[in-house]
Amino acid sequence: MPRRLVDLSQPLGRQTQVHPFFNPPQILRELIHADYAPEQPSFNAELIITSNHAATHVDAFGHYDRSPGAEAIGEMPLETFCGPAVCIDVREYGGKGHLVTPSEVEDALRKAGLALESEDMLLFCTDHYNRTAGTPAFLDGFSGVAPETVSWMAERGVKIFGVETISPDLVYEYDDYRTHRACAQQRVTHYENLNNLAEVAGRRFDFYGFPLRLEVAYGSPVRAVGVIEE
Repeated sequence: MPRRLVDLSQPLGRQTQVHPFFNPPQILRELIHADYAPEQPSFNAELIITSNHAATHVDAFGHYDRSPGAEAIGEMPLETFCGPAVCIDVREYGGKGHLVTPSEVEDALRKAGLALESEDMLLFCTDHYNRTAGTPAFLDGFSGVAPETVSWMAERGVKIFGVETISPDLVYEYDDYRTHRACAQQRVTHYENLNNLAEVAGRRFDFYGFPLRLEVAYGSPVRAVGVIEE
């Protein structure tokens, strides 16, 4: 059966918009061909300076969980970051200021004819990057995921979820990070700043989004990919 790869990542570069916590990324020229004599072998190479929470990335448990032993990203099993995924379209339930509820997740699954299975990944399509990148709304115009929805996911065995925004919390409205706190309590982590989920919304597919093997770090950039059978 033919397969199609869908890039589910946002670009990482100097124009990347980041949460106010973090510094903008920089990609600097470290070596360039013009540095070498024409008869010499030459190279282009870059120095990359970035938060590990810029553009498409995944949070380690230790990023938001103060508990002793909360894992760094390199300590989390690789199986966490790949596997069967379901993507639901939640755009109809509300934009800025809205937290997606369990009943809305159930409604979106029903409309798409999808069922969650234990160990699935669950992705929330808002098409946020494609609609708002480069505008203030990218940072303060998105919907989030309610804390009770994290509990709902944990009860059904969802191993990880993902959003197309800088946070599943409405960080422009409150600063208690209630959804992140629910993630710590329920042991369900998440991807932030995914992209192009409209291409996989209403589908079941395979998802791959591996972190770098950073030591020691509590999140990592990823190149997220969906694999669709057609």
